[in-house]
Amino acid sequence: MALYLSRLELQARLHLGKEAEQWLGHTEADGYTAIQWLYLAQEDRHRYSVTYMESFDEGDEEWQQVPEFSLLDPDAEESIAFDSVEEAVAYAVQTYGASPDRFVPGGMLTEEYARYWQSKNAPAK
Repeated sequence: MALYLSRLELQARLHLGKEAEQWLGHTEADGYTAIQWLYLAQEDRHRYSVTYMESFDEGDEEWQQVPEFSLLDPDAEESIAFDSVEEAVAYAVQTYGASPDRFVPGGMLTEEYARYWQSKNAPAK
């Protein structure tokens, strides 16, 4: 299970130059599944970026490295920078429907994906 960052932990993490991520979900379209997530990072000392990503759901039981999945449109990556962590989080919430309480440390998005993968592949009861 993923360890969600508190708002203070999220701020501290980004101020230290570490990343945070958030699983946003998936959509079905034209015979494929797309997954969406956000990536927050410090660009320089006082700039914080929010990057929205969409990729094909290429994972399986063995391979769940979401950042390595093929992007739906590599040229359509959306990233915008802000002067504060608070502004970046507010933008993520308002624009992408992110939850300020569901960010995970960078690199832990695979755990979020694993939960999704297990739920979609669970036997029907």
